[in-house]
Amino acid sequence: MRALLLTLALLPSAALADCGADTEIFSCQIGKKQLQICFDDRADVFAYTFGRKGKPDLSLWETTPDLDFQPWPGVGSAIWENVTFYNDGHSYEVWTSVQRDPEDQSGLSAGVTVRQGETTLTTLTCNPGSASQSLDVIYDVKVAYGQCWSFADQAWAWSCD
Repeated sequence: MRALLLTLALLPSAALADCGADTEIFSCQIGKKQLQICFDDRADVFAYTFGRKGKPDLSLWETTPDLDFQPWPGVGSAIWENVTFYNDGHSYEVWTSVQRDPEDQSGLSAGVTVRQGETTLTTLTCNPGSASQSLDVIYDVKVAYGQCWSFADQAWAWSCD
């Protein structure tokens, strides 16, 4: 695992900033910067990048089994998901949300909340209309990997009853 992470750390971040050969899971514009989540199915690794296109300010990686993904619990007025990447005491929670009411035409909203420990440092919202899609495809990737979501425990497990 360390060799995999070392290999990924040595990859040029500009290649990951535009997903390259990897699958784009999500992207949006926040001001003039791009937020992007990519998936490398060869290594089962998700990448988070934020910054100018081709020159991200921050790039983080997480393996599929360790990825902190919260699927929609099935209740509430909005369908939402979030995925969190961690770095040196900080967390970067990317979220998407869409209202269930067909009369609501606001569309998909998304953004990232940055925390240091439990303290919220900032919440950045994607420019209107720039969010590529919801994060629900991450659910399918984790299930295909062999994990299942336990609604009772609100956690990913290797077997659910």
